[in-house]
Amino acid sequence: MPEPETTTPDTPMPPPAPGEARIMEFVFPSDTNPQGNLFGGALVAWMDKAAAFAAIRRSHGSVVTAAIEGLTFSVPIRQGDMVELVGVVEHVGRTSMRVHVQVWRESHRGDQAQLATEGRFTMVAINEDGRPRPVDPG
Repeated sequence: MPEPETTTPDTPMPPPAPGEARIMEFVFPSDTNPQGNLFGGALVAWMDKAAAFAAIRRSHGSVVTAAIEGLTFSVPIRQGDMVELVGVVEHVGRTSMRVHVQVWRESHRGDQAQLATEGRFTMVAINEDGRPRPVDPG
Protein backbone atom coordinates (compact mmCIF):
# COMPACT_ATOMS: atom_id res chain seq x y z
CA MET A 1 0.00 0.00 0.00
CA PRO A 2 1.51 3.40 -0.93
CA GLU A 3 2.40 5.81 1.84
CA PRO A 4 0.12 8.85 2.12
CA GLU A 5 1.66 12.06 0.87
CA THR A 6 3.03 14.18 3.71
CA THR A 7 1.94 17.80 3.85
CA THR A 8 2.97 20.69 6.03
CA PRO A 9 1.34 24.05 6.73
CA ASP A 10 3.54 25.42 3.92
CA THR A 11 2.31 22.89 1.35
CA PRO A 12 0.27 24.79 -1.26
CA MET A 13 -3.27 23.72 -1.93
CA PRO A 14 -3.61 22.08 -5.36
CA PRO A 15 -4.93 24.58 -7.89
CA PRO A 16 -8.65 24.35 -8.64
CA ALA A 17 -9.86 23.42 -12.07
CA PRO A 18 -10.70 26.60 -14.00
CA GLY A 19 -14.46 27.07 -13.98
CA GLU A 20 -15.21 24.51 -11.28
CA ALA A 21 -16.26 24.92 -7.66
CA ARG A 22 -17.23 22.47 -4.92
CA ILE A 23 -19.01 23.36 -1.71
CA MET A 24 -19.98 21.14 1.21
CA GLU A 25 -22.94 21.93 3.45
CA PHE A 26 -24.55 20.14 6.36
CA VAL A 27 -28.35 20.29 6.72
CA PHE A 28 -29.22 21.65 10.15
CA PRO A 29 -32.73 21.81 11.67
CA SER A 30 -32.89 25.55 10.90
CA ASP A 31 -32.51 24.69 7.17
CA THR A 32 -35.58 22.45 7.05
CA ASN A 33 -39.36 22.55 6.87
CA PRO A 34 -41.65 20.81 9.43
CA GLN A 35 -41.26 17.51 7.51
CA GLY A 36 -37.47 17.59 8.00
CA ASN A 37 -36.69 18.31 4.33
CA LEU A 38 -34.27 21.02 3.22
CA PHE A 39 -36.06 24.25 2.24
CA GLY A 40 -35.97 24.63 -1.55
CA GLY A 41 -35.03 28.29 -1.25
CA ALA A 42 -32.02 27.47 0.92
CA LEU A 43 -30.88 24.88 -1.63
CA VAL A 44 -31.25 27.33 -4.52
CA ALA A 45 -29.15 29.87 -2.58
CA TRP A 46 -26.42 27.25 -2.06
CA MET A 47 -26.57 26.35 -5.77
CA ASP A 48 -26.32 30.02 -6.75
CA LYS A 49 -23.22 30.33 -4.57
CA ALA A 50 -21.58 27.30 -6.24
CA ALA A 51 -22.41 28.73 -9.68
CA ALA A 52 -20.96 32.10 -8.70
CA PHE A 53 -17.72 30.58 -7.38
CA ALA A 54 -17.25 28.55 -10.59
CA ALA A 55 -17.93 31.61 -12.76
CA ILE A 56 -15.60 33.80 -10.67
CA ARG A 57 -12.81 31.25 -11.09
CA ARG A 58 -13.42 31.13 -14.86
CA SER A 59 -13.78 34.89 -15.42
CA HIS A 60 -11.25 36.07 -12.79
CA GLY A 61 -13.62 38.69 -11.40
CA SER A 62 -17.06 39.56 -10.08
CA VAL A 63 -20.23 38.02 -11.48
CA VAL A 64 -23.99 38.34 -11.02
CA THR A 65 -26.78 35.83 -11.62
CA ALA A 66 -28.80 36.56 -14.77
CA ALA A 67 -30.98 33.44 -14.99
CA ILE A 68 -31.73 30.09 -13.39
CA GLU A 69 -33.20 27.32 -15.51
CA GLY A 70 -34.01 23.67 -15.47
CA LEU A 71 -34.01 23.06 -11.72
CA THR A 72 -34.87 19.43 -11.08
CA PHE A 73 -35.51 18.18 -7.54
CA SER A 74 -35.19 14.39 -7.78
CA VAL A 75 -34.33 13.17 -4.28
CA PRO A 76 -35.33 14.77 -0.97
CA ILE A 77 -32.53 16.19 1.14
CA ARG A 78 -33.17 15.60 4.84
CA GLN A 79 -32.02 17.10 8.11
CA GLY A 80 -28.61 15.66 8.97
CA ASP A 81 -27.61 14.97 5.37
CA MET A 82 -24.31 16.14 3.95
CA VAL A 83 -24.66 18.03 0.69
CA GLU A 84 -21.97 18.52 -1.94
CA LEU A 85 -22.59 21.10 -4.65
CA VAL A 86 -20.52 20.92 -7.82
CA GLY A 87 -20.59 23.87 -10.21
CA VAL A 88 -18.92 23.59 -13.62
CA VAL A 89 -18.82 26.28 -16.31
CA GLU A 90 -20.06 24.48 -19.43
CA HIS A 91 -20.29 27.40 -21.87
CA VAL A 92 -18.67 30.84 -22.15
CA GLY A 93 -20.22 33.64 -24.16
CA ARG A 94 -18.98 37.20 -24.63
CA THR A 95 -19.89 38.38 -21.10
CA SER A 96 -21.86 35.44 -19.72
CA MET A 97 -21.24 31.87 -18.62
CA ARG A 98 -23.63 28.95 -18.25
CA VAL A 99 -22.85 26.94 -15.12
CA HIS A 100 -24.22 23.44 -14.53
CA VAL A 101 -24.70 22.77 -10.81
CA GLN A 102 -25.24 19.29 -9.41
CA VAL A 103 -26.28 18.64 -5.82
CA TRP A 104 -25.29 15.34 -4.22
CA ARG A 105 -26.70 14.19 -0.88
CA GLU A 106 -25.47 11.53 1.46
CA SER A 107 -26.36 10.69 5.01
CA HIS A 108 -23.86 11.21 7.79
CA ARG A 109 -23.76 7.40 8.05
CA GLY A 110 -21.70 7.33 4.86
CA ASP A 111 -24.34 6.01 2.48
CA GLN A 112 -23.68 6.16 -1.25
CA ALA A 113 -24.11 9.73 -2.53
CA GLN A 114 -27.21 10.37 -4.65
CA LEU A 115 -27.75 13.08 -7.25
CA ALA A 116 -30.59 15.01 -5.63
CA THR A 117 -30.91 18.21 -7.64
CA GLU A 118 -29.40 19.91 -10.66
CA GLY A 119 -29.88 23.06 -12.68
CA ARG A 120 -28.19 25.64 -14.88
CA PHE A 121 -27.29 29.20 -13.94
CA THR A 122 -26.39 32.01 -16.30
CA MET A 123 -23.79 34.24 -14.70
CA VAL A 124 -22.65 37.59 -16.15
CA ALA A 125 -19.16 38.94 -15.53
CA ILE A 126 -19.22 42.54 -14.33
CA ASN A 127 -16.66 45.32 -13.91
CA GLU A 128 -16.19 47.70 -10.97
CA ASP A 129 -19.13 49.81 -12.22
CA GLY A 130 -21.46 46.80 -12.30
CA ARG A 131 -21.51 46.76 -16.11
CA PRO A 132 -21.02 43.54 -18.12
CA ARG A 133 -17.42 42.89 -19.08
CA PRO A 134 -15.92 40.45 -21.58
CA VAL A 135 -14.83 36.96 -20.51
CA ASP A 136 -11.76 35.40 -22.11
CA PRO A 137 -13.14 32.64 -24.35
CA GLY A 138 -10.04 30.44 -23.85
